[in-house]
Amino acid sequence: MNKEIYNSSRIKELIDNASSIAIIPSEIAKADALSAAVGLYYTLLQQDKNVSLVYVGEVPEECKNIVNASQITGDIYSRQLTISIDYSDTPASKLAYSNENNILKLVLSPVAKEFDTSKVKTEIQGHDFDLILTLGAQAPEDLGVVGSELRDSFIKAKIVNIDNTNLNTQHGDVNVIDTLAPNLSAVVFNLLSLLGMLPDAKSAKALLVGMTYRDLTAE
Repeated sequence: MNKEIYNSSRIKELIDNASSIAIIPSEIAKADALSAAVGLYYTLLQQDKNVSLVYVGEVPEECKNIVNASQITGDIYSRQLTISIDYSDTPASKLAYSNENNILKLVLSPVAKEFDTSKVKTEIQGHDFDLILTLGAQAPEDLGVVGSELRDSFIKAKIVNIDNTNLNTQHGDVNVIDTLAPNLSAVVFNLLSLLGMLPDAKSAKALLVGMTYRDLTAE
């Protein structure tokens, strides 16, 4: 059993510089991971960060009083289609659209008959996180469908891997592994202290739920 020494200054830098943060608790770790994630989520909101709590499973009974469904990002499957038209070299001044039989039609006018249609671009956009904080995931596979659906984000983003077991494969860019901590909420509380971030009342309540949670199925 040991406690890994990690660079809290590096984590603070990653959080400060991040434009979009995802907090992803492992479903395997149940209420322990989700409580810690909620506590971390509220604290980063307090820091005016753009942060999403990503969780697709059923919220454990122990956690239903610490987070609202509206605060959870559960739809990781949908994407949005963006259409852009560069009409800078045209006299176009009017844009109209119609929607018939589920077919959307855009009409931009006036344009020359030689208009270069390569200036019409389409792009499928989804979640674009540049920092991901995982909790209780011993390996990336523990994140299940979330890890699969957000594969592009995981490739591009920096990963802070938070856990309290020596079975963790240290799959993050920064690994916060405290095997002396009794639960993930204790790891998060200690981390926030090192980062100089004081949990507010909602964050403290969530972390307390995690600290007092007992997984009876593991006994």
